[in-house]
Amino acid sequence: MTKRATRDIKMLILKTLNKEGDLTFAQLERKTNTGFITIKANCEELQHYSFVSILKKDKHSATGRPYFLVSITKEGKRIINK
Repeated sequence: MTKRATRDIKMLILKTLNKEGDLTFAQLERKTNTGFITIKANCEELQHYSFVSILKKDKHSATGRPYFLVSITKEGKRIINK
């Protein structure tokens, strides 16, 4: 198995969010077949450039634990449609 480039992972995250809507880090991890730490780090970098927004939620309905919801921004949508 070959290692994917960081750029490819970021584009996959953006395309997945564009197709699926808002997702948690864990959902993105499963849908992109990428590790949690990699997803979190890439989403934080994408947020730095205003391609996604990350919102902390206080309580997940299933677990009762805090979680983060990742959303694609207009700028993120513009990037994947280039």
